[in-house]
Amino acid sequence: MIKNRTYTIENQLLNYELLSSYISLFWNDVFSPLVLKGADKHLMLMVKVSFDTPKFDYAYRSLGHLRCVNHNEQEQFTDYLSERLTYLNESYSSNSLNKIHFSYIVKEGLAKDDRRLLQPLLQENGSTTHRFNNMNLPVSMTPSDYGTIIATTQHELFTRYIVTNGPRVFQIDVSLDELVNKVSILGSAQLSWVDSKLAFDVGFKRDIGKLTKYFIDGVNVLNKQVLSGKAFANIKRL
Repeated sequence: MIKNRTYTIENQLLNYELLSSYISLFWNDVFSPLVLKGADKHLMLMVKVSFDTPKFDYAYRSLGHLRCVNHNEQEQFTDYLSERLTYLNESYSSNSLNKIHFSYIVKEGLAKDDRRLLQPLLQENGSTTHRFNNMNLPVSMTPSDYGTIIATTQHELFTRYIVTNGPRVFQIDVSLDELVNKVSILGSAQLSWVDSKLAFDVGFKRDIGKLTKYFIDGVNVLNKQVLSGKAFANIKRL
């Protein structure tokens, strides 16, 4: 399951020293206790920040992509995010922060050396996809990532987008708060699903059929499936 650890920051700008100190704090609070239990584990980890200024209130900005990290790679992870700071938007370093958020999934075993090759399947427009019922479905909550928007209509509780991509036509109903999308493929496919944003805007979950898929940074990090089972038999008391 996706977990979150948040630290409050008061009127400080994002820099290497601040970032390094909170990564160390996260390692001590979360990662080290896992390792002390004895079993080898690694984390799928993403870091986001939120800003203190009204312009950026409740706006979460990612510092980097989702990464698989072993416990002994704290320094490498810090260097990775620090390098990202050198070319991120100026708003990251010129506006004071109010929180730093660590979103993570605990995974069994050590991360393999080829983990940095983990890349989702890309469409021609650069968005990611996943396979379901022999179809590649966009991993996105942005209607334009599905194809060409040919119609937009405003309703009382949602905005409806009609999007074409080759022979496929999508109907996407986006809630006014943009937290939930209801998507249908029009025509003979008869397939629909619901996408819902996760806490801290770290990703989203997709309820499709009996399956719930969790996506972070375009990567399918977790699946849950509803399995059918037989009803419990009544036991007669003697």
